[in-house]
Amino acid sequence: MRKVLLFFISCLLLLSCKDSYNYVSRKGTLPQKYEYAKKYFDKKKYSKSQPLLEEIYPLFKGKKEAEDIYYMLAYSHYKLHDYLLASYHFDNFTQQYSLSSRVEECAFMHSICEFYKSLPPYLDQSITENAIKQFQLFINNYPDSKYMAQCNEHIDILRAKLHKKAYSNAMLYYQIGDYKAASVAFANAIKDYPDLPQKEEFEFLIVKSNYLYSKNSIIQLQVERYKKALESSKEFYAEHSQSPSSYAEQMKNLVLLINTGIEKAEKEIKRKEIEPINPTKTVIN
Repeated sequence: MRKVLLFFISCLLLLSCKDSYNYVSRKGTLPQKYEYAKKYFDKKKYSKSQPLLEEIYPLFKGKKEAEDIYYMLAYSHYKLHDYLLASYHFDNFTQQYSLSSRVEECAFMHSICEFYKSLPPYLDQSITENAIKQFQLFINNYPDSKYMAQCNEHIDILRAKLHKKAYSNAMLYYQIGDYKAASVAFANAIKDYPDLPQKEEFEFLIVKSNYLYSKNSIIQLQVERYKKALESSKEFYAEHSQSPSSYAEQMKNLVLLINTGIEKAEKEIKRKEIEPINPTKTVIN
């Protein structure tokens, strides 16, 4: 009786072993691996499902199950936070199964993966720019998509990163006292991002940077540079002619400083009989 019981238990263990994930993943048949891959995917155990899907997909190519397998494969990478491979597979799905009802979803998920690949604002933002481009392509291809609101929300987050990067880059020049470079950086940031939240602040800082650049120049160059600062202040007023600026009072005081700087520089040049430097010549200062 005891031998029979041991034999029965051994059989159960053997059957259990042959029906286990480890056994199927190593020695299982193709249908078994497909069944287990799907079962673990449905259970959200993607780390177990993904290796099986990766293995069996090439063997199912051309068969009706191939689309489901590839769809699960893309999502398994996404759920495991492997956004690089997930992005590739979602994009490839739209090309391999262009007639599938899942194409729009996978195109959207490709953009979402690019979103998650985006780096923090203090690092290179080329991936961020590409993510915005992918969302815009999706919007162009699916203008009536149910994902439209999500696309716009993600684009806003990505653009905020670009704004932060542009702001910190321009402010760095200003903070270290490279006022000439700061003025150019502020102007470029406004040109590149017209919707920059700090646009008005940058417009003011362009004038202030030009003023400080003039003030720190040698006397022969001050008059010419102060006049350029004055021109930039006129551009500021022209920009805000229709609506008052929160920097109006500061700009008023800054213009007074610029005009005072011009007067002092002209008097100093006259008093010392200094020959002004021709502004068309290249001067290092």
